[in-house]
Amino acid sequence: MALLVLLAAELTVAGAPAAHARRFEFDQRRTEVRFIYKMAYATQRGRFTKVSGTLDYDEAAPGKSKINASIASASLTTGEALIDNELKGTDFFNVEGAPVIAFKSLAVRTGSPTTAEVSGEMTVNGITKPVTLQVRIESHDDPALKYDVGARRFFATTRIQRSAFNMTNYRSMVDDDVDIEIDAIARPR
Repeated sequence: MALLVLLAAELTVAGAPAAHARRFEFDQRRTEVRFIYKMAYATQRGRFTKVSGTLDYDEAAPGKSKINASIASASLTTGEALIDNELKGTDFFNVEGAPVIAFKSLAVRTGSPTTAEVSGEMTVNGITKPVTLQVRIESHDDPALKYDVGARRFFATTRIQRSAFNMTNYRSMVDDDVDIEIDAIARPR
């Protein structure tokens, strides 16, 4: 379920950035990771609100981009306190034992100047698994916001199975598939 949190936390680059890559940081106030799952025929939603990270991005060579992100698992919210408490507990995200959900990119395959498939590793509940993100990046220059000059909108989606991260409770009621959406504004550093 809450496996989607993986993508939200700190985005930091492993190793040096590409020669002409520009470093962008996720704006923590305008970045969130959302997760969607089915429970007894109903679509349920939640989000993580404390996400940080970096993107090393070169428009001339987007295939050399690098992404690192982290999410504070305790920032999970569904709008229902009972569900939040259950998801934060040891049977799911275990926020006390595994306070950070992380994503680190390993390879980028570009599809167009603004889209890519990003392969990487996601760590949720202390378990690291491979995951592939479908990413879209575009300009986000809002002249009304002086701090947005040169910013990019970063949007990514993926699907994971909660059982891969040892979140197996309520199998009869909750689907194993969890869709994740990462919606971020990345500002030049």
